[in-house]
This record gives sequence, C-alpha cells and structure tokens, in this order.
Amino acid sequence: MKAIWFVALSTLSFFSFASIDYKKPQTPNELHQLFAEYFSNKDITGLGTLFHDDAVLVLDTEGNLAIGKEAIKQALKGYMQGDVEIITHGASIHINGDTALIRSDWEITNVQTGMALEVMKYTDGGWLYVIDNPNGF
Repeated sequence: MKAIWFVALSTLSFFSFASIDYKKPQTPNELHQLFAEYFSNKDITGLGTLFHDDAVLVLDTEGNLAIGKEAIKQALKGYMQGDVEIITHGASIHINGDTALIRSDWEITNVQTGMALEVMKYTDGGWLYVIDNPNGF
C-alpha cells in the first residue's frame, strides 16, 4: 500500500512541476523584472515566454540575428555561464496602444553593463519582446 501511495504522490508531484504557469507581464517594467528573474535563475523556458513567436534578438554589429523563440533561447544560454545575475530597468518607455519602444539599462553584475533598445508588443494578455537589441546599436 505504501508503494502505491508513493507512486501516486510522485506522479502528482512530477506533473505539478512540469506545468509551471509563467506570469504574463502587464507593463514593460514588469517584463524587465521577469527577464532578470528568469535569467538569474537560468530558467531558459521562462525567458522564452517573454518573446513573441517571431521575435528578433540582435546579436552583433554585423547584423547577425537570432529569430524566433528557440533561436533566442539558445543565444541567451551563452550569457548564463557561471553564477550570473542581471539587473535591468527601462530608462525611456514610449507606449502607443499595444506597442512600446524602450531604451533600457542593464548590468550583468560584476561582468558587463549595457544599454538596450527594445520593441515590445502587448499580445495574448501580456507584454512580449518583438525586437531586442541588448547592445543598443
């Protein structure tokens, strides 16, 4: 009988962790906060929820892009080596209906600082990145 209860509880526990509900950011600043939280926790799935399906991440000055959630998640993995934490906040936010243009400052603590240019869109009940240029060029 103990074995049956153990299997039942283990199964329920597995499914409760497998179906994490990620919050939909209701403001551009909340999107930044969630990005920082997921990044610091190395939650690549959570980071993926913050990007529109066909979002673009600008990788470098040569114009290389990561296009789509999966490519963006792979690109972001490269920044999450070791014990990293990111702090980010909107320095300039301009909203027109369901679209926002943002300039934000960020810091990967004790590693790197930068200024990002971002386009966000309010869709499906939350703000998502459509274009993310983390280096601001």
